[in-house]
Amino acid sequence: MSSIKTIIVDDENRIRRRMERLVQSCGEEWQIIGMYSDGQEAFDAITNESIIFDLLITDVQMPEMDGLKLVNQLKKTNSFTSIIVSGYDDFSYLQTAMREGAINYLLKPVDKKQFIEQMEEVKNKIYQKWAEEHEWTEVQEKASQLEYAKQIQLLSEVTWNDELDLSLLDWTQQFPKGTYKLVYISVDQLAISANELDASENWDREIKALFQQHIENECGDSDIMYWWWRSGKLHYWLLLFNKESYDPNFDKKTIQCIYDCKDLIQRSTPYTVSISLGDMFEDLTLLTSIKDQLLSLKQYRIIHGGNKVFRIDLLKNLTDQQSKNVTSSIYKHVQQIISASEGKNEAETIKALQVFFQELETLKSPTLIEEAVHYLCLQIVNRWMEFDIFKETPDLLPEVLQLTKRAANFHQLKDSIKHWVLQQKEKLDIRKKQTSSDPIQRAKEWIHQNLGENITIKKIAEHVFMSPTYFSNFFKAQTGETILDYVTKCRLEKAKDLLGTTDLKIYDISTQLGYQDTKYFSRLFKQWYGQSPSQYRELHFKSS
Repeated sequence: MSSIKTIIVDDENRIRRRMERLVQSCGEEWQIIGMYSDGQEAFDAITNESIIFDLLITDVQMPEMDGLKLVNQLKKTNSFTSIIVSGYDDFSYLQTAMREGAINYLLKPVDKKQFIEQMEEVKNKIYQKWAEEHEWTEVQEKASQLEYAKQIQLLSEVTWNDELDLSLLDWTQQFPKGTYKLVYISVDQLAISANELDASENWDREIKALFQQHIENECGDSDIMYWWWRSGKLHYWLLLFNKESYDPNFDKKTIQCIYDCKDLIQRSTPYTVSISLGDMFEDLTLLTSIKDQLLSLKQYRIIHGGNKVFRIDLLKNLTDQQSKNVTSSIYKHVQQIISASEGKNEAETIKALQVFFQELETLKSPTLIEEAVHYLCLQIVNRWMEFDIFKETPDLLPEVLQLTKRAANFHQLKDSIKHWVLQQKEKLDIRKKQTSSDPIQRAKEWIHQNLGENITIKKIAEHVFMSPTYFSNFFKAQTGETILDYVTKCRLEKAKDLLGTTDLKIYDISTQLGYQDTKYFSRLFKQWYGQSPSQYRELHFKSS
């Protein structure tokens, strides 16, 4: 058992020394860590040096700060037991001492036998307090571990399920409020022989340990938290959190940490990893949309190779790097295709493509042809992103990178490129027309028409030709409420109407409005309106 740290305060040196001897006579479990001649001196030392102690034995009458005031002031920031010693048998002192939490009130001269008995009582109470604190700490640790395991399970389910209805997004309530950053880690082509693949499970654990250790070493002294879960063998998700709102230091520190982890994996394991790194966000309902962005972003590995960190804000730079590998004539023809595709005349786009194909035929290396085609497609994607004021991350990327892989000959390659370019031109033309109307109004109309269907942010955003991330932020900025709250409000308003005007069962109403769990629907209804569905019906149902 740990020693009981004791402080003695008395303005008479002789009495202080006697109290010291009395405490020492009570056994080895008592440790005197400080003796002071005045309450003010004791207060300053304890406060300035952050002294942790268990028992304070103090005189009452002292010149600068008396013992009762000392106890009162220290109780504001410290947890301890106190014994008041006084040369005055004054009941008012006794009352005040008890109010300040003193365990006993002793009169001078202190009787040794009485003091030892009193200290035994103090020791038992302190030991009991320690036991309760230890038990409570263990309970909190177990609760924290259970909560973390539940959060990991929720994150795993959310990133696995692409069609999660907004009614199920109350899982976000299980997480703290602040700023998040999502990271996807994918191991590149194995650097070990096939015979050693059985050892990949050990490396799987090793990679996780390396990431966690480095994050804790670099961010352990800050408010950064993280959750780590697998997306299959040697593929992982990492969610970083900071309680501050869009803290640039959080962004800078986590980006550097991710780059360091990538290099650490290369040095410490037979693997390299490619990492997709998202931007900061506060609304956890956007997690599924950002997940899709990072999975698309990962496809850049096919062009630029592995062992890299791919960031959304670096897409343009990556495409610019690709331009270094193409000839000036290819560069010129690509710009002509993009310019033509932004016009209304499809024939101009086809004409520009034919000139591009003629240039491709002069290239003698399949690698150069592939790089030229990728450059064309990436430039169109990036231009498409610029044209789209909502900055959508291209889901087209996986399709783009397969154009040269699927073609059996040059003729098929030309047809595939032509079809893809004209398809993107058509999409861009449609988006130009659609985005001219009010996207918020169109989103609300779509929601009202689909209250009983599976509603996701992605589906709503696609209807108004926005990226899910941008749409969610845009909707809140324009309406003052989150898209989740708006969908919930619409569904529950419809539920009120059905409860008040029909005799449908609550289960049927719940299912009809997209809530498969009737208990959850009833709990949500009561949270919003202060009444259960049955109570609301009893008060508002209109008989025929």
